[in-house]
Amino acid sequence: MAIIECQPELDIAAAGALHRQLLSALHTQEPIEIDGQAVRKVHTTALQLFLSLSVETHLQKLPVLWRNPSPALIEGARLLGLTDSLGLGEAGGDSA
Repeated sequence: MAIIECQPELDIAAAGALHRQLLSALHTQEPIEIDGQAVRKVHTTALQLFLSLSVETHLQKLPVLWRNPSPALIEGARLLGLTDSLGLGEAGGDSA
């Protein structure tokens, strides 16, 4: 399993590093687990990257699991209507 540990601030400055992490995880062709418990701030850019990952993993039939998504991460996704698309709808701040 490829594990991605999110930084506390997923802003535009963190987007490049996050993009590299997501690509690396995708290239493993293994299930992906995203640990979102440290996230305090999430910008649209990061959510767009997660959405792109979700689309690609769906096409490749790879599961993406969220581990402890923070309230800030869930709320950011909710505000953009992305909780279901990202698989955070059932997370509820716990694990999916």
